[in-house]
Amino acid sequence: MISRPLAIFSILLVFLVQAAPAATPHLAAVISLEKALTGEKTATVDAGGGVSLELTAVDGIWRQNLAILAAGRQLKKLAGGRFIACARVEASPATYWAISEYTGGAHCCGQFFFLAQAAPGQKVRYLGKTTGYNGGPRDFPGSFVERQGQLYFEGFDDRFDYFHTSHAGSLLVNVPLFYYHLSPTALTVDNLPFKGVYLKEAAAVSREIQQQANDRHRKPKAILRPGFGPGFENLVFTDNLGQLLVKRTIYYLYARQDRRAWDSLKQGVAHFYGSTAWVPQLEQEIKQTLQARPY
Repeated sequence: MISRPLAIFSILLVFLVQAAPAATPHLAAVISLEKALTGEKTATVDAGGGVSLELTAVDGIWRQNLAILAAGRQLKKLAGGRFIACARVEASPATYWAISEYTGGAHCCGQFFFLAQAAPGQKVRYLGKTTGYNGGPRDFPGSFVERQGQLYFEGFDDRFDYFHTSHAGSLLVNVPLFYYHLSPTALTVDNLPFKGVYLKEAAAVSREIQQQANDRHRKPKAILRPGFGPGFENLVFTDNLGQLLVKRTIYYLYARQDRRAWDSLKQGVAHFYGSTAWVPQLEQEIKQTLQARPY
């Protein structure tokens, strides 16, 4: 029979173990892949933890294949543009690997592929990839974020690029920040823990809106005007202030403050433009754009 003091101690020990925070994630290594194929058709790079990467040149430096091996078995084969780097993150007992790729193209795309090992000795699994965003992939230091004891990867959402403007004139490129939750079994979109980030960004945009308004000499008739061709989808923003109103709306939506988002858009257009024309259509289009994939 277990004594009462020992039983109490055992219960307390279990509680302390369960309550203990997860180990702080550590960026153990960042390995460049850009020069691995210099003068070679194939190359193998050791990514640590029993993971190796086999690169093959397909067409110069901009078309490569990448085979991911774990403990000698092929885990995944990727056909890509140019693979840039591999990061290994230790989040005891789990280990994660992230591989960055630049897909090429004038306005595209940085994306990332992820692997995970739940604990030493267990199999490494392929988790999936992020959605591409404008420009080359960002550097790994600073991309991994810890929130409430969980590991996240920070990227960008680029679905509003070309939203009623050209790419060159857009204020919505790579807006907003986008967060992926990493676990040993899955890579999932989870922006909810970052509500404060979006509200802070919305406040900053509000200040930009006011500055734009102060610099104006006249009030335009509407937020949109005729642009690239016939139809609503080809109308363009009359000025940057209109883009900023939509930008703030997007941040509020990501913060899950939907009522505030739509009210601020309607009130902003009514205040800064001669009419509220196009507001219902913009609201519907923003909703449809967000419904295309999780946010």
